[in-house]
Parts: sequence; structure tokens; C-alpha cells
Amino acid sequence: MRLHPTLAAAFCLAAAALVAPDDAAAQFRGRRAPIGITAGVRGGRDFENHAWSAGAQLGVPLGRLEIRPSGDYFFGDRTPFRWQLNADGAIHFGPGGTVYGGGGAAFTRVRALGQTKTGYNLFFGLIFAQSSSRSKPFAEFRWTFVNDTSPFRLVLGVNQVIGRI
Repeated sequence: MRLHPTLAAAFCLAAAALVAPDDAAAQFRGRRAPIGITAGVRGGRDFENHAWSAGAQLGVPLGRLEIRPSGDYFFGDRTPFRWQLNADGAIHFGPGGTVYGGGGAAFTRVRALGQTKTGYNLFFGLIFAQSSSRSKPFAEFRWTFVNDTSPFRLVLGVNQVIGRI
């Protein structure tokens, strides 16, 4: 599997954000989102394959990185995918951590082949809530690169803070 240049750039940005000095981050502490475990539901539209999806996700913060496992089920007969599981990581930035971006691994059930294929995701999103809010509606723009396709999905959902770290 050849590393896509966009994925390489995303990993470099994530690594740079993780090793950046904490002194620079201290300037923005008052604007960061509260640290907490989140869980939520989401729905989306795959515009290339004309399919709707429904799913759920979990968010576990680890320093500046948020680990975000998720899963989606796809509806319709035109989509090549039946379900997708994601092992993603995201980095929050912007005022109150309301903008985020990241990527990770994708595991999809390809209907025509009857088997599970692996690939990767790239995404960025916006959170439409104040950092102190327990309920966080979001919009996410996501690309999944699996089985020589890269469909674009728009995902809307809401996460709920379920615990503090």
C-alpha cells in the first residue's frame, strides 16, 4: 500500500502538534474545550455513492490528541459499502477547540466482494457549541480512501460529554 501524499501531510501536522512546546499552548488555555470523554450519534450522506448513513462515535482525549473510534451503517443498493468502522485521531484547534481535523484507519465491508477492506480517512469538522457545553452538535467533512475509491461524506451529529478526565 502506497502512502498518499495527503495522508502523509496529515500525519506530519498531527505529529507537529503533539510535539509542539507546551509554553506556546499555555497562551490558549482559556479558550480550549474542557477535557472529557464524549459519545454521540451521527448521520451522513455519501455524495459519490448516493447513500445515507447512520452511526455512532466515542471521543477519548489523550493530551492534544483525541482518539475517535466510530462506526457507520450505509443504506441503499448503489453504495459499494455496507458498514464502516473507523480508528481515527483528531486534533482540536481554533477558539475553544471548535475546529478539528484528523485521520485514521478505515475498515469497510465491500458488498460486491463480500469481504472487509482496509484504507484510511481524512476529515475536518466544526463544533457548534461553546467549550463549556455538555452537548456538542457538529458537522464533519470526511473522505475515505478504500478499494480504489475516495467518496466524500458530509456527517452531522451531536456528542455528549459523558465523563471527565
